[in-house]
Amino acid sequence: MPALHIRDVPEETVAAIKRRAARHGHSVQQELREALERLANEPERGRPPRCLALTIVESGNDMPFDRADIYGDDGR
Repeated sequence: MPALHIRDVPEETVAAIKRRAARHGHSVQQELREALERLANEPERGRPPRCLALTIVESGNDMPFDRADIYGDDGR
């Protein structure tokens, strides 16, 4: 079976993994194997589509605005 070697893992991360393994009654190695298995089995997600949110706010002002008022130009 292949093996992985991971360098430069912060001490805080290692300590957190050890605590998590102890809570689950696992060795660190088993905890990491299970975490890697979960990650490997997640559905692959492509880059999420870019979305714009539109919020409508009632301002109480009935004055119409045109592009020049909003953007400071004439749209060209």
